[in-house]
Amino acid sequence: MQQVIENGGKWVSPYAQGIALRQGPPGPGSGARDFSGRAYELLSALVEAKALTQEASANILKCSRRTANSALKTLWYAGMARWVDVFTAIGPFRLWLPAESRPPLDAQEACRLAVYGLFFSLAKNEVPGFSWQLVKTRNSPLQAQMAFNGANGPEKWLIDAPRLDEEINLAADVYILPMEGRKGEIPGKKFILDELLLRPGMLKEKIELA
Repeated sequence: MQQVIENGGKWVSPYAQGIALRQGPPGPGSGARDFSGRAYELLSALVEAKALTQEASANILKCSRRTANSALKTLWYAGMARWVDVFTAIGPFRLWLPAESRPPLDAQEACRLAVYGLFFSLAKNEVPGFSWQLVKTRNSPLQAQMAFNGANGPEKWLIDAPRLDEEINLAADVYILPMEGRKGEIPGKKFILDELLLRPGMLKEKIELA
């Protein structure tokens, strides 16, 4: 999927609104091609993040999207990764998951997983003392929690990524928003836009206050 999509001169996030899912076939579990250090590194990150796009995988490996896609296919051939195609209001994208993980509940959750994976891919290479987990409670959408070493000691951030037509969790510390217009709903809170996650640069320079 293109990293920047324009609609009448206005940028639209490719992960703003999910419509449908299609699961890919399982990998053969044999005949892996060039199971190199890149594939091992990506597998470790995939297990930790729970889901990654091609763009997030390229961030983690610090390589081109083409090289990242080759590593993802290697994991698929080895039976260590699976994928789902996610259809959105803009177009489809592919989301990669560890082979034994459950698929997203729906396309909206898949879009959340995509942006959590992008956030993860930047934070993992940048944030000291980084650890990550996804958080799911009854009757609430999937969220993420990042623990790290802050300036004044250990910190934890609860991260919410409300997609279009989803409610915002006001208890979160950081929000990943598909469009800037939603920042009015979180005055004084930290946020980052989908658009900035898809652009080069340091994560700390992309997070703003609403």
